[in-house]
Amino acid sequence: MLFVGVKSVGPDLTASAQNEIKTNNMSDLQIISTGGLTKDDQKSVEKISGSQVQLSKGFDYLEKNKKNNLKVYSYSKADKQNKLAVVKGHLPQQQDQVVVDEVLSSDYPLGSTITLNNDSLKKTKFHVVGFVRSPLYIANEERGNTTVGDGQANGFVYIPLKSFATDVYSQMYVTFDDLKEKTYSSSSYKHQLNRHIKKLDKVLEKRRDQRQVELQNFATKKSGPAKEKIAVQQEKLTQAKQQLSNGKSQLAQQERQLNQQEEILAAQVGQQQAQQQLVQPRQQLAASKNKLQQQEQQLQQGQQKLTAGKEKLQQQTKISKPTYLTDKRTDMPGFNDYASLSDRIDAIANIFPVFFFFIAILITFTTMTRMITEDRRQIGTLLSLGYTKLETSMKYVLYALLTVIIGTVLGVLVGSKALPPVVFKMTGSMYIFQNFSSKFYPFLIWLASVAALVATLGSVILVLFRDLREKPMNLLVEKAPKAGKRIIMEKITPLWRKLSFTKKITFRNLFRYKSRMILTTFGIAGCTGLMLAGFGLNDSIPAPGTKQFSEINRYQALATLKSAGKDKASQVLQDDQRVTGKLPVHMEQVTFRQKNSSNQVASLYAVKDPEKLQNYISLNMPGSNKTQVIPKNGAVVSQRLAQAYNLKKGDKLYFEDEKGREYTLKLAKVTENYVGHNVYLSAAYYQKALGKKARLNSFLVRTKKQNSKQQDQLAKKLADTGEVLNTSYTETQRSKLEKSVKGMNSIVIIFIVLSGTLAFVVLYNLTNINISERKRELATFKVLGFFDKEVTMFIVRENIIFTLFGILFGYVIGWFLNWFILVYASSNMMVFPVVIKWPGYVISAVMTIIFSAIVMWVTHRKLQQIDMISALNSSE
Repeated sequence: MLFVGVKSVGPDLTASAQNEIKTNNMSDLQIISTGGLTKDDQKSVEKISGSQVQLSKGFDYLEKNKKNNLKVYSYSKADKQNKLAVVKGHLPQQQDQVVVDEVLSSDYPLGSTITLNNDSLKKTKFHVVGFVRSPLYIANEERGNTTVGDGQANGFVYIPLKSFATDVYSQMYVTFDDLKEKTYSSSSYKHQLNRHIKKLDKVLEKRRDQRQVELQNFATKKSGPAKEKIAVQQEKLTQAKQQLSNGKSQLAQQERQLNQQEEILAAQVGQQQAQQQLVQPRQQLAASKNKLQQQEQQLQQGQQKLTAGKEKLQQQTKISKPTYLTDKRTDMPGFNDYASLSDRIDAIANIFPVFFFFIAILITFTTMTRMITEDRRQIGTLLSLGYTKLETSMKYVLYALLTVIIGTVLGVLVGSKALPPVVFKMTGSMYIFQNFSSKFYPFLIWLASVAALVATLGSVILVLFRDLREKPMNLLVEKAPKAGKRIIMEKITPLWRKLSFTKKITFRNLFRYKSRMILTTFGIAGCTGLMLAGFGLNDSIPAPGTKQFSEINRYQALATLKSAGKDKASQVLQDDQRVTGKLPVHMEQVTFRQKNSSNQVASLYAVKDPEKLQNYISLNMPGSNKTQVIPKNGAVVSQRLAQAYNLKKGDKLYFEDEKGREYTLKLAKVTENYVGHNVYLSAAYYQKALGKKARLNSFLVRTKKQNSKQQDQLAKKLADTGEVLNTSYTETQRSKLEKSVKGMNSIVIIFIVLSGTLAFVVLYNLTNINISERKRELATFKVLGFFDKEVTMFIVRENIIFTLFGILFGYVIGWFLNWFILVYASSNMMVFPVVIKWPGYVISAVMTIIFSAIVMWVTHRKLQQIDMISALNSSE
């Protein structure tokens, strides 16, 4: 049941998502461009065989009334991709109507008005007429990033396409006909999609040049009036300069005339009297000079403004090639988390139920063996009466087959039809998928059936093969009890002498029935280990977020700048009392490539002062707390990236930047990392390796403990500078990560419950077999005058010892089982550390002890009912 059920969960979750994808016709690709998109882009992409293209308009908007960062999209009845699911109300029918993300229903109730002031819209007031779900956002808690506010989107709205005033589109959605019947997680889908992307890249590369020309022509046309205005102003400045030059010449001539008059008067009346007579003319001349100087300054200022205007116009008309960015379906917010959830559950199902199944097989084997052993006399009688060995065996073979058939049918029905829907409902609050899709998986059923058949029928055949080799006369006589032997404890005379008679019998029986001791101890250890592994998974699943965003990343916020070298943002951080430190870094997303290996996306950090990085990011050696410093030559690479490419110190790493330019780095050190891939290097080595300077385009920010309101305030202050593109908080990332793996908790709870149930079954079954095998021995004790409690203690003491050793051995099994599952469940982008907190050990032990106590009570009741006469009756 568990094996088929848990192994069905992953495929069923995938099938449920796939059905929603087909129903809503979710796009395979989403394309955006730094230069916007047009109908010509659509026509170019539609040339790819089997492609269906849909354009959409939109923008990011900070709604000031409720302070929500909104993703605004266009809606049209003609849209065939990414169809909206109406939760309440209806879709827009008028230009002033809007539908809102269902998570924002409390902020914008039906009938309310929402204000969207944007130049690309014809209207500003819209009436809310419905709440919807969009296949672009499958996770209820994640809406992606925005370019406004704190950089985190709170929800989306859809308004009619006719309400947009712009001719430029913001998104282009693409589906391919040959992918519609393929499951998004299959290798064939991924392979075929990558082939389409290569074709698409070639088409869009040609469009880059064409779009650049279009934008250049548009900018030139748009700049025409501005150029005319600048030309008029330039003409006016030229005329003013000429007038200023003429004025300067006239003043110079007037000054020469005054000097000549002064010389003539000085000769006639004396120098002093001549100067006195010319005081007023000279004052008038000085005033004229001052006036000309002011005019000259005004002309210089005018010329500077005009020059600045020309440069601004040149920048506006200087259009670089636009960049086309392509996102896969798995890049949509929340989609990769859902896909990872299915993969991780499937990975756990490859290990946990197998071990569970092994314990069940052990119990089945023991039970069937005991059943045949008890029927030795019946088998001997049938053989004596002339029945063949085959005819005698058929009773047990048919019983085993019937057990397998009934057990398999019930297990398949209950497992595949009950367990997956429970998990789906438990994850239902996290994702928008509403309809569960369940299937039967023949291979899983066949595998479970074969395993059950081997365990059940195999044990029957082995025991029959052993017993049928004996003569019928020997089978008619019960097997003699195993002879007692001296044990090691007897050689420790002082200890052995202090033990009571009943305790000595207990220890002798432990070693007398070694197979039973091993089976019981291992059965209890296995069940305890399963429970401990379940609690360990419960502790380990959220651990990557805590490890990464509390211990590795010691900063609390990352402020991404629009361009490098911004002073206002730095000053805001400097002045804020809640900020305790900031470190400017260069950060970019790069793609590492290696032959015969998948591409890996990583965050590359270049630091000007590598020694200061330790205060913000801990570069610990994997498996230890020993810190490392970024070397002068070489890069520090996260452990999972090094493992993905099997890299060691001194190896080369090849990567591409966002523009597709290829570079090479040398691996110097490997660092501990749990989420994603990171690469760290000094700014000096960055310049040496890449041939360009590192642009300090981000700030790692350390802050005091802040609530969400204070975080929003700091993000807003940074956004208001106009220099910060986005501010993200590690606490938000940790919270999102924990929510993304939250769906695995349902599987863990089921494992713990079923493990506890199996522990009870194992204890009860093995104890029952123990009593059955030793009924004559226990009856003898009762005949000899032992009280019921004393007789019970023979079994109870053994069970207590088995339970204690089983718990201790189970701790070891549980730790390794947990480690093995986590290694299997870890991906290239996430590492699960082994974390088992003390409550897991305590609860596992307590549950085992409680089950053991219940079994002991039941055992006591059974021992009271032993019929001494029939038990001691001679088999002869």
